[in-house]
Amino acid sequence: MSMLNHDTLGISPDYPGGVDGVARLLHEGLADSVERVKRARKWHLVSALRKAFIRAFLKLRLTRVRSMELIRLVVRTIMELRELAMERYIPLRAGVRHAWRLSMLASSWGHPTADEWRNDTAFIIYNAVTLKLLSRFYGIGVIESI
Repeated sequence: MSMLNHDTLGISPDYPGGVDGVARLLHEGLADSVERVKRARKWHLVSALRKAFIRAFLKLRLTRVRSMELIRLVVRTIMELRELAMERYIPLRAGVRHAWRLSMLASSWGHPTADEWRNDTAFIIYNAVTLKLLSRFYGIGVIESI
């Protein structure tokens, strides 16, 4: 078994000087995404395993990334964090859930085309807008409770 050291792992103890483009982009992108999520006060929604991966990756200070699997994992993490930070997608996700529930209810009553409502973009957006307006009108978290 070979010895693991900074060189074999691709880790630099003096991070700012010796990082190639991909490693720098991944590190900066992840750090920026974490900052955005914390600023949006959504950090508690990130799983403990994902938080541990983020902390480990940011502490390692890689000089180069050789693994495509690691790149995919970091990019997937960045995308999930950015999705959490974007408030505009919350009503849309609630609209999808509500459209799904309504289509299941209508299909249980025997409506012939109710299953198609689940994938109808206009119906999903209509539900999202309706839920958002109800949330503003009643002043309660209608969207969060769905």
